[in-house]
Amino acid sequence: MMARGIVLTVAVLAIGLFQPSAVPDRGSPPPGLAIAEEMNFTVEGKITQHAGNKLTLNTEGNIIFHVIYNDKTEIKNKDGGPGSPKDLQVGARIHVDGDLQESGEIIAQKISIQPDSAGEKR
Repeated sequence: MMARGIVLTVAVLAIGLFQPSAVPDRGSPPPGLAIAEEMNFTVEGKITQHAGNKLTLNTEGNIIFHVIYNDKTEIKNKDGGPGSPKDLQVGARIHVDGDLQESGEIIAQKISIQPDSAGEKR
């Protein structure tokens, strides 16, 4: 017996959001259209540097990210309990949820320190 599948694609058109006018300045979006300054972003990797409130994170694919945290950033320890910036040590594996900025930096909303993998050394 052969299974059949249906693929449904829905396209939604937003008519009326963009109304052309004179050519807008290069730095401003067209009227009625907002450009997102940031976007949700998730990354995992190992801390390679920690200076002030900025972390340098190296992913398994050797991609480097700069993560900025502040007093509003939620930090979780390996056991899931509350953590602090002191727990963000070089060599620790972390999971970051935050906003990716145009500059390429990630403003962290939540940082979770990951448990050590069996056999993994820092």
